Amino acid sequence: MSATIKKHYYNVGVLLFQGADILDFAGPMEVLSHVSHNRNPDDPDRMFTTQTIARSTNIRAANALSVQVDTILDHALENISEYDILVVPGGPPSVLQPMVDVNLPEVELIRKFARLPRTSLQRPRLLFSICTGSFLLGAAGILSGLTVTTHHRAIDNLRDICLKFGGRSDPSTNVVHKRYIDGGYIKGDAVQVITAGGVSSGLDASFYIVRLLTTPEMAAFVSRLMEYGWTESDKRS
Repeated sequence: MSATIKKHYYNVGVLLFQGADILDFAGPMEVLSHVSHNRNPDDPDRMFTTQTIARSTNIRAANALSVQVDTILDHALENISEYDILVVPGGPPSVLQPMVDVNLPEVELIRKFARLPRTSLQRPRLLFSICTGSFLLGAAGILSGLTVTTHHRAIDNLRDICLKFGGRSDPSTNVVHKRYIDGGYIKGDAVQVITAGGVSSGLDASFYIVRLLTTPEMAAFVSRLMEYGWTESDKRS
């Protein structure tokens, strides 16, 4: 029996804030929930549990949807090592830019997650942003040397943010226009970064994550179940 324990039970933190785009976070949660509800009986522990995280117990997403939050951000900061995946949605630039300009707790949560050390269990850890959520990753100063994407109208903004917070001595961030990108690992090889383009792109990236952490068959099954035509053709490694 291998000495390495392979974990199949993934704890997902979904970072929320006032004004977050609804599909950015609801789409990935929907995809991952279908994996848990339709898991293979031969591998019953291969599933995802999700917890929403925010500074207050209720947030107003896109000024249209009230969300009761599962976990207060301060608690998540103290227990950041419990999360295997951190999902960071986007929102309008008027919401994201002030969060970038000030070192808010949301940015600190991302930075702390990105700096988690590799564990002896070899658990996969994924940092997953959708749309302009990548702004917060850039503000955390963790994207240097990676290839990432964001909403097509925000590519220049993300480049500027990465230049500002990445550090002059670090290699620059390559920001491109794609549906989603597996950017590889942050320095230290403990946290893998996956970024998606605007809004609906988060669905594509979510199916890719399902394929990565479960099986291609499960990703294809959930895609058919949701009647969503997912392929990997728009991914760039």
